Formats: sequence, structure tokens, C-alpha cells
Amino acid sequence: MTSLLAIDAATEACSVALLRDGEIREDFRMLPRAHTRYLLPMVDEMLSSAGVTLAQLDGLAFTAGPGSFTGLRVAIATVQGLAFAADLPVLPVSTLASMAQHYMNTEQPDEGSLLVPILDARMDELYVGRYVCRNGFVEAVCDDALLAPAAVGDLAAVAVGLGEGWEYAERFDGAAPARLDTSVLPHAASALMLAERDYLAGKLLPAEQAQPVYLRDSVAWQKA
Repeated sequence: MTSLLAIDAATEACSVALLRDGEIREDFRMLPRAHTRYLLPMVDEMLSSAGVTLAQLDGLAFTAGPGSFTGLRVAIATVQGLAFAADLPVLPVSTLASMAQHYMNTEQPDEGSLLVPILDARMDELYVGRYVCRNGFVEAVCDDALLAPAAVGDLAAVAVGLGEGWEYAERFDGAAPARLDTSVLPHAASALMLAERDYLAGKLLPAEQAQPVYLRDSVAWQKA
């Protein structure tokens, strides 16, 4: 069976998750400005508690962004170091997709529900994603984007708004979603589910291609 380890450090939260023998374990902590100090020990503890070595894994997953520049760099450095050490492939996952998948796992919205995770990108901008629930997974409706609050657009048809970025909702040019949960954060466990799907589809990258997705150079909202 597939064995994967996932890491998330894209926000103030920090988490590590392990898929082994069909089961997922996760260590999730709120660690603002402390990712560098705790992330690698969390990885070591997760592997040790499961009796697993890096060499026994099939790959390493990580939330590649968007998110905190510092957090993403810490995650990338950790993943690349581990991947090079054990000659493992890597599997990047969107931070916003992880948020949407976490909500889907915990709240079980209806099939076809539209989820819009939004994170505060600072500098009066937002990281915005749109995902639809299909067959137990979330699928991107369009590319994640970096937008000004006023450019988010009419989201009246949104089933669920997710994440801290929805605190800017009064500045959006459109109606509020039917449901809203601003507490949702990315989780390594939900990233792991999406990474396993990519792994089985052969979407693997060598360690040197583990790169952060900042979105700072992208301002376009590409509609499907």
C-alpha cells in the first residue's frame, strides 16, 4: 500500500500527516512564527511513533502555496532535505485545495457544492480559490488567484466561503455565500488525500522541482 508523508506550514498553523497501511495520522498545531523550530521534530516524531523510516515512504507531499512566504520556504527546505536524503519524489498540493478538502472531510457538503477558500495575502490582497466537491475530493474550477478584495467578484452562488480572507467580505463586489466558516485552515491530512490521488495518477516530481507557489506575479482570475 502507498506510504506518504505530508507537510503544511503555509499559515500560522503547522501540521504533519502520515499515510500508512490505508490510515492517516496527523499532528496539527498552531505555531505562529515557530515553524522552523518545530516542523522537523514533528516529522521525526510522526515517523518514529509509526515505526516508519524515510526509506519506507513512497513520496513526500507538501502544501506549495499560496501562503506565508516564510512558511512556504521552511516547508520546501524541509521537504527537499528529506527527499534528497531518501531519494524520494515529491507531490505539491495547493494550500487552498487543502483547505477545501479539509472542510469537505469534516462537514461533508453536498456533491457538487462550490467551496471558495480565501487567505489574507497582506498588502490589501487575497489568495482566492474555487473548488467543487466531486466523488470525495475537491477539484479546481479555475486557477488559484491573487486578487484585490473588490476584484473577487459576485460569489452569490457560492455554497461555502472558507478561511480568514472572508473577513474582507464587505468589500467584495457581490453577495455573501450561503454558508461561511472563517476558521478553516490548511491541514497536512487533507493535502495527503489529494497527494495520494496524484501519486496513483503518476504525478510525481523530483526533489529539485519542489517549488513554492507565491502568486504574486499572477493577478488574473481564469474562469473555467
